[in-house]
Parts: sequence; C-alpha cells; structure tokens
Amino acid sequence: MQSLPFSLLADLAADPANGWSIGTFGVAGEFMRDTDEPATIHRDDERIEIVTPRGAMRFAPVDDMHTVAWDSLSADGESWGHGMAICMAVPATPHRAIHALGVDAQALRPDDRTHRLFGLGGGHGAVDMALRTDDADLIAAMDRSVGTAFLGHDEIMRHVLRAQPHRVLLSPIGRIEIFQPVPPPDGKSPEGPHTHLLAKLVKKDRPHSSNVSIPEGCQSILNIHPRSPWRTLLGERHPHRPDIDTAFMPLLEKYGLAENRAVDAQLRAAISRGASPEFVAWPDARCGRTKARIVLRRMAAAGDERVAPWRALFNRTTPENIGETEEGEEA
Repeated sequence: MQSLPFSLLADLAADPANGWSIGTFGVAGEFMRDTDEPATIHRDDERIEIVTPRGAMRFAPVDDMHTVAWDSLSADGESWGHGMAICMAVPATPHRAIHALGVDAQALRPDDRTHRLFGLGGGHGAVDMALRTDDADLIAAMDRSVGTAFLGHDEIMRHVLRAQPHRVLLSPIGRIEIFQPVPPPDGKSPEGPHTHLLAKLVKKDRPHSSNVSIPEGCQSILNIHPRSPWRTLLGERHPHRPDIDTAFMPLLEKYGLAENRAVDAQLRAAISRGASPEFVAWPDARCGRTKARIVLRRMAAAGDERVAPWRALFNRTTPENIGETEEGEEA
C-alpha cells in the first residue's frame, strides 16, 4: 500500500464536499460541514485543524500510514459510493473499560482545554472513543466507574443524556470532536457531526466492517468519505454525476487494491470480447465480487448495453452485499 501525501490529505480536508470519520466496528465519530457553514481552518506542514459550531477535527502526519481506496455497493442495485482510509497495522487493544485520560489539553477549542476526558474502551486497536466534560456529577460518576464497562452502564448513560458531553474519537493520526447532542436511545442522530456506539457490533471486537477493502491485519485510523456520484453527504439521492466519479478515479487507481484493479480489468476484457457471463469465472473473494458488481453498474451508468445480461445474472441483492449496514455504511 502507498502513503497519501499529507498535503493531499489536507487538500481533501479543506474541501467541504468530503466527509470524515474515525472509528472501528460499531464505534464512529463523523465530521462533515456545510459549504456555507462558518469554519476556522488552520493548516501548515505539521497539521490541519477545522473547527465549526457543530464539531472539529485535527490531523497530523504519522509514520507508516498507508492509504486504501475503494468503491462501495448500495442496496438499490444501481448506485455506488466511494471510500478511502488511512491505515496502520492493528496494535493490541489497550483498554476495554472506562479509563481516565486527564484534562484534555489537546482540545481544539481553548475553552475545552480544562475539561476532563474519559476513554470508554469501546474501540479496537489504535482507536478509542472518549467523553469530555466539565460537569461535576458526570465526572464523579466516571471516576467511580473507571475499570468497568461503559456499554450497559445505566447510571453513566443517565448522566450522559443530562450533561451532553462532547464525544472525542482518538487515533494516532489525530482526533474528531463532536459538539452536537447525544440523542436518546429511541432518537435519531442529528444532521452533521455525530457519533455511533452500537453494542452489538462492538462486542464482535473487529477493526472494521467486512464491506470495506482494508487488508487483514490493518485498521483504519482515519476514514475519508469523498463525494458520491449518486448521493449527498447526508445520503440524499440525486441523479448520477459522472464528473464526480471521474474525479475519484485517479485516487482509486493509485490507492485501490491490486486485486480489485485486476478484477476490473479482467471483467471489462471479458465483456469486450463478447464472452457469455455464464461461462466466465466470477471472483472468489468477497471484495472481488463487490468490485465486479460495481464495474457492471459503472458501465451501465455510462450507457453500455453489453452489461445487461451480466447484471441480470450477477447484480442481485444478497445477504452478502447488504450485510453490515448498521454501521452507517452503504450496502
């Protein structure tokens, strides 16, 4: 895998069309901003920081960071999205319970730098989710609960819903801070920056969903969500935008997995020579099958009628390719 130059990462961060997240399977903090939303941006060779009224993020270069890019299937049988991740080898999970992290001197806003930070132990490997607060009762409850599991801790959750602490996603490359409210258990996440903490998925103790093309033994320390040719950052559908797809192609070509590029080339070659889909070997690996379906969708969106019999045979919705959408990913 190749490394994305930090200058290019900073360029992508400065573009409000791109979304961002730090997380693991079942745990995520997402940062996005509207084009016209007030934002304070600081950028130099050592870091990029963006602060809005709803959230903030800071990234800095790290050694041995590698980049993976991929396409992701949508469950509608027609569209797809784009994804990228900055990855590293998965270290041992340092915490599986609540742990005190002291005063958050690294907070992006000066007023937050006297507040206490508590890790929740719900992440995996290099990533952790934390709460930041100056609420005395929540701090006392967290201090009493150090060493215990956060998930299922009813007393802590009552304090969280009352005090509405900031959530901070931490990884070796930086952090994402969420200022927006925590919704009640039966509520809906707010538009814009928000978090997910899904107990059922956290218990699987995995670095990421099997829907993404991150190699075994690696985990994402930062997810990049480039513009989709089919949807807004809020998931609202719009007509296909081939220019958005074309703009992503250089990143996909350079940072996509070699095996996915091979699937793309082999499938296009088979279609070009007029092969019958019934007699062409379909990829064995799940990520290869996902890539092949997206190739067919991309060719169909470009008006290539040759893919019709291929899509009839292979572009079906199955449990495999809609499997793990609770994480907020496109199927």
